[in-house]
Amino acid sequence: MERRLTAIIAADVVGYSRLIRENEAGTLASIRAHREDLIEPIVAARKGRIVKLMGDGLLIEFASAVEAVQCAIEFQYFIGLKYKGIPEKNQIHYRIGINVGDIVVEDDDIFGDGVNVAARLEGLAVPDGIYMAANVFDQIKDKLDLNIEDLGLHEVKNIAEPIRVFSLLLDDKATALVSTITRPVAPARRSRLISVVIAVAVVVGGVFLWQTWNASNQSSGTTDLTAAPLTGKPSIAVLAFDNLNSNPEHDYLSDSFSENIITALSRFVDFFVISRNSTFTYKDQPVKVQQVAEELGVRYVVEGSVQILGDKLRVTAQLIDATNGKHLWAENYDRSLEDIFSIQDEVTRTIALTLNENIDLAEYDRLEHQPTDNLNAYELFKRAQEQAFTFTKEGNILAMELSEKAIELDPSFASAYIELAWAHNFGYRWGWTEIASREESLALAFEMARKAIKLEPFNFKAQQVMASITAHSGDLEKAASLYEKAISLNPNSAQVLADSIDPLVYGGKAAEAVDRMKLAIRLNPHHPDWYLWNLGWAQYFAEDYEGALASIEKMNGVPDRLRRTLAPILLRLGREDEARAMIGEFLVDNPDYDIEEAKAAPFSDKEFHNRWLDDLRTLGVPENSS
Repeated sequence: MERRLTAIIAADVVGYSRLIRENEAGTLASIRAHREDLIEPIVAARKGRIVKLMGDGLLIEFASAVEAVQCAIEFQYFIGLKYKGIPEKNQIHYRIGINVGDIVVEDDDIFGDGVNVAARLEGLAVPDGIYMAANVFDQIKDKLDLNIEDLGLHEVKNIAEPIRVFSLLLDDKATALVSTITRPVAPARRSRLISVVIAVAVVVGGVFLWQTWNASNQSSGTTDLTAAPLTGKPSIAVLAFDNLNSNPEHDYLSDSFSENIITALSRFVDFFVISRNSTFTYKDQPVKVQQVAEELGVRYVVEGSVQILGDKLRVTAQLIDATNGKHLWAENYDRSLEDIFSIQDEVTRTIALTLNENIDLAEYDRLEHQPTDNLNAYELFKRAQEQAFTFTKEGNILAMELSEKAIELDPSFASAYIELAWAHNFGYRWGWTEIASREESLALAFEMARKAIKLEPFNFKAQQVMASITAHSGDLEKAASLYEKAISLNPNSAQVLADSIDPLVYGGKAAEAVDRMKLAIRLNPHHPDWYLWNLGWAQYFAEDYEGALASIEKMNGVPDRLRRTLAPILLRLGREDEARAMIGEFLVDNPDYDIEEAKAAPFSDKEFHNRWLDDLRTLGVPENSS
């Protein structure tokens, strides 16, 4: 891992969830336009680097605090200029936090307290505001003529010491520093320019790279694409989609599909996604997938095409394991051209979710055949995840052990802490633990989730597990807020959407929970079985008992804990004998389960809770198993 001192900007959209709820397609299109037309050229001019994009924000690093502050000023100035004279309800506002701190660099991503403080400052900032830490103020106060207000010390979450906050005023002094934006080169010209630059770069750099690669091969044998670093995430390259239309002016459409899929996949924290700048060098070139994989150092390659047929749009995509040339997945998407931008968002989202699911399956299959004495942290984490999905006590305990081993190998591996937090969460919820008490499991679940968030504050899965733990601890309002944060960090995650129904069901909003689950299933047609479990649970409380049974019957099997859900559904359908037999089997395997434990479920809606308790009593669950 590399460490360095850097200036960090954390920025996000104010009220993102509300904007998405009111106008998803329009909001996403506006944010994308802001990024491409304003933010990217400003950051490039100030010698910054966009580290990553989230649903509602972005993280940027600079070598200089002065450049970071000037970038933030120009960012807010040009966004404000764009919305001058436009009604407030149609405007999008950003807030910005700036810090200078020590960071850890891994796989082009950055972590550490330097990032955390920037994120906390952004959270404190007002709409259109720029808040900075004291160390930023100290570095710019004698270099930039600005009006800056000292807001004093503030205590913030997960930071041990209070931080001194300064607010930069966007007045005449600030706007005097604004430079004209250097717009990107026009697409046709840019394409030719890139080709020339790439050709020169390949000629000049290719010899050096070939010599280095050849020397490496001579010393270490042939290239091994299966080799992985300590936390070796699955590596993916999305090639420029082919434009199958006769008109080359439609290149923008096929290019944008590829770019959007890259962006969407980048939000899945368990993947290492090659940037557009690298993958687009192969555009319009007859290259083999294996060549791309070797040159970019990736395992998986995504390729596809876009074609307009009258008033129809056809998008094809396929996923290939480049180590063996095996096609893991392929699909066609046919849509009407009536609303091209919403179609693009829908197809991109569906492809990204499907790729996520299929890459996960491919990774499980690959690791199943790996020698068990050569496991690195990432492989241990994936095996832990697979065990957790068995939804058994034995699998959950094994998931704990594997996650702990992964953390021993890499104490900064956030995904391992997330998986351990899930295991302790299930230990608390269902007693799937060897720890003395469920209360200890709950405390450990919170501890592991906090560690994951401290390591990676923008990790949507860390926010998701914290939301789940919070929901089952009984704070449904806070849990809903945490789920909203997780969804904003990755709007493309059907998993978070599906998991977020718990506060809705426990809070008496079963119909809304059913709609949300159906949306998650539509977004991810290759969903795991627990999506159907969640849907059946929500349908039971929505009094759609036939729908609940139909959902559960689509599952490949009935996990032990599911019988506790299925039996009341059968009871409500008049199949009491089957329901009693099922709950009897459940009680044999779970002899300590009783009504007292069911009462501890975190319902705030008494009607829902009492209905479930009454059904369990009718089926013979004892009031007190002792």
